[in-house]
Amino acid sequence: MPSPFRFSRGDRVRIISGKHKGATGTIDASVFQRSVDLPDEHTPCYHVLLDCELVVTVNVKQVEALI
Repeated sequence: MPSPFRFSRGDRVRIISGKHKGATGTIDASVFQRSVDLPDEHTPCYHVLLDCELVVTVNVKQVEALI
């Protein structure tokens, strides 16, 4: 089964959906837990340190590479 994680620690990303849509930040960790937009489900997620210095947990499907 392939890993759902496309990014590694230090990769720059943009959040493309949910509460923090449009925010940019840096991947800190890959985790399997509840996210800010899916609080009732344990899913593959990233801890993202946003440029505004807030740390959020978002689903792997909610981020894209920041080019």
